[in-house]
Amino acid sequence: MRRALQTAILLATGLATMAVAHPHVFVDATVKAVFDQNSLVGIRNHWVYDEIYSAATFASADADGNGQLSQKESEQLKNTVLGPLASKNFYNYVLVETDFYATDGIKNFKAEMKNGKLVLDFTVLFSIAAKKDYTMVTIAVDDLTNYIQITTDMESADVDAPDEMDVEFFADDLKGLTMFRAFRTGVQGLSLRLKK
Repeated sequence: MRRALQTAILLATGLATMAVAHPHVFVDATVKAVFDQNSLVGIRNHWVYDEIYSAATFASADADGNGQLSQKESEQLKNTVLGPLASKNFYNYVLVETDFYATDGIKNFKAEMKNGKLVLDFTVLFSIAAKKDYTMVTIAVDDLTNYIQITTDMESADVDAPDEMDVEFFADDLKGLTMFRAFRTGVQGLSLRLKK
């Protein structure tokens, strides 16, 4: 599964280079690494879309035109917006030592309009067990094709870990890291050192 994700990243890099894409959609994102008693279990994403994409997407999702998203409309929006990103790990890339991990899906999806912008909250699921020795984990959120320009504020990233687990984290520039050569310059990662 990890090798498949690495192959997908390399393929996306080639396609992005060939297409020389420029962004059509803009997202401001924040993330939180979420743990249970033994593992990193997910990355909580908070995405705020630009006004133009927000207006068009919300208008098409609000089928009954009442200005609110029903549960059915919200589920349809999730499938429309995030469904195509499933094969791209929902743009959440988690590197453990030298291996990228594939996601186990998403949960806790919520969509709403705030101040004229579409806001999505969702958790991208992973299963990365903590060990007795420190494990290095790097998290990056980015669209490798640059169709969506995701600006992730890793300085505001946070970690929700139990007291029994030792987790250190800091924002870090990905530039120069071999495994992240496919990413745009200026993309920051969240580096974690964790042990049980």
